[in-house]
Amino acid sequence: MKDLVVRLKENWKSGLTVSLVSLPLSISLGIAAGATPLMGVITAIWAGLVASLIGGSHYNVTGPTGALSGILAAFALSYGMQTLPLLSILAGVLIIIAFAFKLERFIAFVPASVVHGFTLGVAFIIALNQFNFAFGLQGLPVHSEFIKNVFESLKALPQTNAAAFIIFALGLAFLFFALKKIKYVPGPIILALAGIAVGYGANKGLIPLDIQTLATKLGNIPSALAAFPILSFHIIDRGIIVAAITVAIVAILETLISAKIADGMTHTKYDQRKEMLGLGLANIASGVTGGIPATAALARTALNVKSAATHRTSGIVNAIAVAVIALILLPTFKYLPLAIVASILV
Repeated sequence: MKDLVVRLKENWKSGLTVSLVSLPLSISLGIAAGATPLMGVITAIWAGLVASLIGGSHYNVTGPTGALSGILAAFALSYGMQTLPLLSILAGVLIIIAFAFKLERFIAFVPASVVHGFTLGVAFIIALNQFNFAFGLQGLPVHSEFIKNVFESLKALPQTNAAAFIIFALGLAFLFFALKKIKYVPGPIILALAGIAVGYGANKGLIPLDIQTLATKLGNIPSALAAFPILSFHIIDRGIIVAAITVAIVAILETLISAKIADGMTHTKYDQRKEMLGLGLANIASGVTGGIPATAALARTALNVKSAATHRTSGIVNAIAVAVIALILLPTFKYLPLAIVASILV
């Protein structure tokens, strides 16, 4: 009990700091994955909690990530967002199978150039997928192929909503400024709050702007800690299996790389076996509660380390804090402009 009190004293600030970043990012990444904001938040809560409790890294922060968003968005388009929790469970089962056969030991043979290329590719996919939000484009045809959607957006650029683009550009510029000049409060927190204020003003007619918000696109965002979906295992086919295998491989790579980077920052050594088991169970927990597939998040993990975390208690505090903040504030995020979501994701 005494150790628990000491660890809470040492890690509550870092856990709370990460949670304030996790909430707007989870909402944004849920949308980028073709899911709902609530599904992104549920993932941050349950995948984050289980991974922190069971995993082998004291610093990894697990939740929805950009590394999976392109894969999940394409899957959701083909099978429907309601199947994403099932995909999360299947990926979790495959990760546990990989754990049972100790397949993680082969990760050491993946060249660093492959990892960097993968990360850069993911960055381009996320950024280009935000065209419609950034330029205020609506009602465009949606294709399962990524490049076709980009061309649809480019063709529709003459229909750009100037207000949306200005908000996007200002938001993106602010985030770059915050990286350099604002050390104690992460930029996405400030930007999300400012965006909500602007969206609220536009919604209530206080500001003469015609911009899309989460509410105009998705309706109200309910406060909930879980959605417990009805899982239809009979729909499992070759396409779902291939997607689950892909998600499992990416999740393993991203998570183990994140843990290794955290070790380099803290001069510690994580338990690879436990981290694999924690990741598999975290994805199953996310799917059962209505979330989407999850991995360790590089940026949130780095923030956790830089915020002086010393123990997995920080990750546990982060998950609990996201849950508490979401229960209180999540409905207000309906006023968040989609242009601000785009700037955070880009």
